[in-house]
Amino acid sequence: MRLFSAIFSSLSALSVLVTVVGGGLLVWNMHSGYTAQLAAQDRERLSAFAQRATEVAITGRPLDRFIADFNTAGGNRLAGRIQLASPEGKAITGPGTAGTPSAEAPVEINGRTIGILRVTRPPQLNAADRDFLAIQYIGIGAIIVGMLAILLLAAYLFARRWSRPQVALYRMSHDIVQGDHDVYFEEQGYAETAATMRNLHRVAQQFSRLETARRTWLVTIADELQQPVHDLGERLETLASAEPSVDQDLLMGLAEDHHILNRMANDLSAVALSDLGRLPVEFAQVDPRALIHNAIWSNGKRAEASGVRLETSTLPEYTILVKWDGARVEQLFGALIENSLRYTPPGGQIVLGLESSRDAWRLIIDDSAPGVDVELAQRLFEPFYRSSERAESKRGVSGLGLATARAIVDAHHGRIEAGRSPIGGLRVVVVLPSNPPTA
Repeated sequence: MRLFSAIFSSLSALSVLVTVVGGGLLVWNMHSGYTAQLAAQDRERLSAFAQRATEVAITGRPLDRFIADFNTAGGNRLAGRIQLASPEGKAITGPGTAGTPSAEAPVEINGRTIGILRVTRPPQLNAADRDFLAIQYIGIGAIIVGMLAILLLAAYLFARRWSRPQVALYRMSHDIVQGDHDVYFEEQGYAETAATMRNLHRVAQQFSRLETARRTWLVTIADELQQPVHDLGERLETLASAEPSVDQDLLMGLAEDHHILNRMANDLSAVALSDLGRLPVEFAQVDPRALIHNAIWSNGKRAEASGVRLETSTLPEYTILVKWDGARVEQLFGALIENSLRYTPPGGQIVLGLESSRDAWRLIIDDSAPGVDVELAQRLFEPFYRSSERAESKRGVSGLGLATARAIVDAHHGRIEAGRSPIGGLRVVVVLPSNPPTA
């Protein structure tokens, strides 16, 4: 609608300008024509009056008295406007003029000019003149209004016709950007616009094929990883109990690799299933405080090995019961802690908090410097995105931690945000409703 308004406004302004200029020219032409007509009538009347003055002069009556009586008598369009001048042009009687007389006629007797009659004042409009001009101006006004109405209608039709394909093209591109690749369109507009629509439709189809392939690959890879990782865990348990015993440093390294692979497999599965809208969640009553303590316990050794303090703050002192998927929320905390451990240098700290927020709870995790640009914070939740402004990450980075967290939050009908932390690093805030809708 903005495009239509812009086009219609421009064309309307042009229509008004054309109408005003055209109407002004009509009024000017009407005024000039009527003025010329009155001047021609004055010349005709003056010529006839000069013949009458000649007849008066032949009778011996003084012309100056005749002209004075005529100017004061009225009843004629020339009355009060006639001046008598000598043959040399010197005024004898009658009103003077500041400029050139509008008409002149000689008074002659036997071929000799005895005086010159001049019209020195413009005509006075009478009732008939005013009525005539009123009719003409009303007609001009009607023409102007009619012309403006026609131009505005043409502007509306043109703006609508020209903007419709552009709006359709905009909506089509907007739907594609929003992820709706199965767009329907009807070719309209000029050849270039229709060709652009066809090209966008081809791009949407290609995106749709790529998106379908990407989702299929993610789900397939996630499923294929689960079994080898599970088997690797069982073999590590067997290896740990084997005789003679295996070198403990080697065993711990293998266990760490297994932990990384297992987390990657779980994160990839969660992201893939969430992308398809099929992330399974089982809601049950749980205590968020217990989930936080479990997350700290399960990640405590890794934090200690990295030289990072993992602690809590602002936890309620009483038991809280909410309806969440406890396993998924623990996975959520694990993904957030894993992300912070990757970028928090030795000597830093990671702090977990829990705050009430009406019918929801705010889960807060802060880590110490280095921080992250606020403009880039929300991009951290994209799969495989890594901020180049944070400290160099440790090995085993999958880039799926925060994407997994967002998938779990979405499944609980909550929201997740990232920003600057009061302790210098990244703050991630998760808001989950106490009793999410299950449908």
